[in-house]
Amino acid sequence: MMRASLMAGAALVLAGASASAACRDDLIKADQNFAKTRSELQGTAGAVAPAKCAAYRRHVASLTEVRNVFARCDTGSGKAKNAAQTNAALAEFTKQMRESCKK
Repeated sequence: MMRASLMAGAALVLAGASASAACRDDLIKADQNFAKTRSELQGTAGAVAPAKCAAYRRHVASLTEVRNVFARCDTGSGKAKNAAQTNAALAEFTKQMRESCKK
């Protein structure tokens, strides 16, 4: 679900006439990294804790980057909605990471 939200947000930001080339590049990179870390995390089902924790850390970092890029580049009317969705996903994955990586 977050993947669809991220793509919709990125598409809206990219469609904005004021989106700079740097923002477009950053959004594309953030989206690609998000997709990669999401796939890696999904592939850790049943994995040992260290591998799963590492995947969670990478995914949380990718969501943090998405949030930062959106904050800097999203000038559309949906900026607040995109920020709220990204922050909610970041909070949820951080919570899951903490629960999964307890010692």
